Amino acid sequence: MKTLFCFIVIFLFWGINNTAIGAESLKDMAMGDAYFDVATGHRYIKNSNTTYAEYSKKGKLLRTDVPNTQPHLAKSKYITELTSESYLVYERNLTEGIVQQILPASNKHPEGWRCKEMLPLSAEAYERPGIEE
Repeated sequence: MKTLFCFIVIFLFWGINNTAIGAESLKDMAMGDAYFDVATGHRYIKNSNTTYAEYSKKGKLLRTDVPNTQPHLAKSKYITELTSESYLVYERNLTEGIVQQILPASNKHPEGWRCKEMLPLSAEAYERPGIEE
């Protein structure tokens, strides 16, 4: 009887544990083509179905093997998926002061610029001077 009880407890514990891990692993995977970390300014671009390349805010390649199951990439509140309507703000220090430019997220990182932030809105969402609707 004691052996049967131990077997049942072990079986239940093993089954519940594997079910919880399996459900979590399906839910906590990055699946998008590109992500932006608003805390660090790093960009993550998909290499394959399971890995991403990580770029610094200056556009330098940091890692090529970030797994899509990494908790920071998969479920962090600072990670935002980049879409075709996302824009990135780049800054550059010049003698006259700081210069900014806004480029679509699909563009390549401009050399000598730092990625400052992400604008999730499309260009059509901004008012154009002199045009009233």
